[in-house]
Amino acid sequence: MLLSSLTLVLLPILAAAARPRCLPSGDERAINTALRNGGKGAVVSLCPGSVHRLNGTVYFTAQRQTLTTLGDPLGRDRALLIVEGANQATAVQADCDDCSYATIKSIEVDGNRPLLLRIPKGAALIETGNGEGHTVKDCKLYEPRGWSALHLREGNRKQCRNGLISGNDIGPCGEEWDYEYDGVTDMSPWGNPQADGISVACKDSIVEKNIVTDTTDGGIVLFGSSGTEVRDNDVYARTRVILGGINMVDYDPWDGDYKDTKVHHNRLHALGRYFKTGIVIGPASWSDEIETIVKSGVVTDNIFDGAHFGYGIVISSADDFTVLRNTLGEGARFAGVPGIRCPRAPGNGKPTAFLINRGSAKGTFQTDFVNGEVQHIICIQAPDENGRPYKAWRLRDSPAYLAAKAAEAARIPEGFDARLAEALVTYQASLLASVDQVTALIDASGGSLDNVGSQGAGAGAGGGVSSGSSELERLVKRLDALEKGDKKLRADIEGIQEDFGTMASELKSSSDERRSLLEQVLRFVASLSKVHRAASRGWDDVEFGGMRNGTLGSMAWFAAVAVIGLGAVSVVRRWRAKAPSKGSKVF
Repeated sequence: MLLSSLTLVLLPILAAAARPRCLPSGDERAINTALRNGGKGAVVSLCPGSVHRLNGTVYFTAQRQTLTTLGDPLGRDRALLIVEGANQATAVQADCDDCSYATIKSIEVDGNRPLLLRIPKGAALIETGNGEGHTVKDCKLYEPRGWSALHLREGNRKQCRNGLISGNDIGPCGEEWDYEYDGVTDMSPWGNPQADGISVACKDSIVEKNIVTDTTDGGIVLFGSSGTEVRDNDVYARTRVILGGINMVDYDPWDGDYKDTKVHHNRLHALGRYFKTGIVIGPASWSDEIETIVKSGVVTDNIFDGAHFGYGIVISSADDFTVLRNTLGEGARFAGVPGIRCPRAPGNGKPTAFLINRGSAKGTFQTDFVNGEVQHIICIQAPDENGRPYKAWRLRDSPAYLAAKAAEAARIPEGFDARLAEALVTYQASLLASVDQVTALIDASGGSLDNVGSQGAGAGAGGGVSSGSSELERLVKRLDALEKGDKKLRADIEGIQEDFGTMASELKSSSDERRSLLEQVLRFVASLSKVHRAASRGWDDVEFGGMRNGTLGSMAWFAAVAVIGLGAVSVVRRWRAKAPSKGSKVF
């Protein structure tokens, strides 16, 4: 009896002891099941050193839930979560309406951008906020496929308060903007290449003791977030260009309210790669927006060191800001050249430690600020390297880009370039041969076209018009026709090239919308030049059909038409140089 009673008591204890205390390597399903079944207050511990390959997002489901590595370790013992979903940007989402006091700590999250590339309009790697007391602590986050590594958002009703982001190692994040690949507009067709490290829109929060490295957009970005304190963080530019280290430029979602937002005792390091701006204040500093202002922030006691800065602190379109006691470390240097999107008249203030536009910035500022124009200050580019302009760094071409490029190439007829080149060579050879014949006839007549005509008339009296005179008449008529056509051709080409130049800048981002217009232009250009069949058929009996072509094909047609026109002009001029300047007529 006693033994059976002990068995009944010990069985639940033994069963509980047999259960794993942490989740071993796997995917997101076991983690989501534990969070869903655990409910409010659930703590899901991943085994130290475990690897979790995520084909979907991990979702928090209730208040006071925690995701961590067993024992809350640091370094390599942290569990690793790897994003592997084809269209997945977010690894962990802890921002549900009932997710207050969510905690994410002691895990490593790899966004996997180098393998899977960026996602257009992709969300942050970690999405949290939308409630009270959210914490992200002692995590390592890097290579997000979306716009930020960590987003503490304001909430559906702007109810986010008292967030804590502490002790995290964040970066690298994003790619640099390559104008040749991403275009010059604000939205790349292949997805935004750049990414933030920490993005905060939650009031009364603390961002402290984080190390942020190589974030190609903003290192730490404050979206208003009044009452928030950003302190004792390090932001590094080592291998990727950073636009702004700590940003206070956004008007939304808090209508530009930075009241009691304090940024102090942070260190910004421009060590290996270009660091465009250490701390940026005001919408006009970041963009072309000059109508809205931000207000009431405090920036003090921050240090800038390293030889690769554009600017230290930049201020414009700001009111009631306090900026004091910010200093430079040894070796701090400031340089740069205007980029293609920089204003020209007037231009921005030259690279310097502290730049302010006193016409749009009001408040209390340290005395070493230099007054100057400030608009879209991040347009500045790194200085030339060994006499060559700086080349932006990015990952490989996306499949979407390669597909678009292949489709463009497919619209060019196979062998088109070779046939065009052959036709041009044949036509030019024919023109030169005709000129040689004309020259020979003129030389034989003693240098006068009148003599040629007289000789022809004499021969005609005895037995018809000479073959030489007939050949001369035919060739001269053809050259006259070419000359007249050339004038119209050149005028048409100039007009078309002007229109095409404007259109070409838009083709990259909107080729589908403008394809019909492009085809009309190409058909018109094709009607001006009958080159592609001239080599194999007579000049007078060539017919053209419609032809679809891409940007490369259209440029080839322009080149062809221009070469023909210029060749005709050259022939006529050579003939005229040998013909008498006055009193000559050829009928």
